[in-house]
Amino acid sequence: IGGTLAYFTDSKETTNTFTMGSVEIELTESNWSAPANTVPGVSYAKNPVVKNTGMNDAWIRVDVILSDAAAFKTAAAKYTNTELSSMFVGLDTTNWTALTPADGANDTLIFSFYYKTALAKETSTSALFTAVKIPGKFTNADMTDIGTDFTITVQAHAIQTSDDYTTVEEAFAKYVQ
Repeated sequence: IGGTLAYFTDSKETTNTFTMGSVEIELTESNWSAPANTVPGVSYAKNPVVKNTGMNDAWIRVDVILSDAAAFKTAAAKYTNTELSSMFVGLDTTNWTALTPADGANDTLIFSFYYKTALAKETSTSALFTAVKIPGKFTNADMTDIGTDFTITVQAHAIQTSDDYTTVEEAFAKYVQ
């Protein structure tokens, strides 16, 4: 009986190998040189560019984060400057989409931008903008309120392209909380 049971049994096994992609980016600002004494109304060259150095195409988002947001927004409101993104000189609206600015943690203001097309491996975005400029009407008192350590931080983010989504908005909505 034991030999008969063994005769009627069988087993199979399959192994599925998943090769993971790679998303790697570089953020450069080849024209940036920190000014010693920032002057309102003067443009300072700053050209954030993202390069896809990974092995897969990727969707790109860049966040530009301003420190001391409350004081900055108060100063801007005094001069009815409600469009603070005007401080990004040469903003590339052909290749980039601006999201609504949002208040961030630690008294920051975040301007987010999506690159409109997937970035192929070993290619770079266009520069998001070419310069930054503190609004020209800001006074010494405004700048004192904003603070001597005012910063503009640029952060780049990438998500590998997938058949699960077809736009940069869908990718970031799905995978970034």
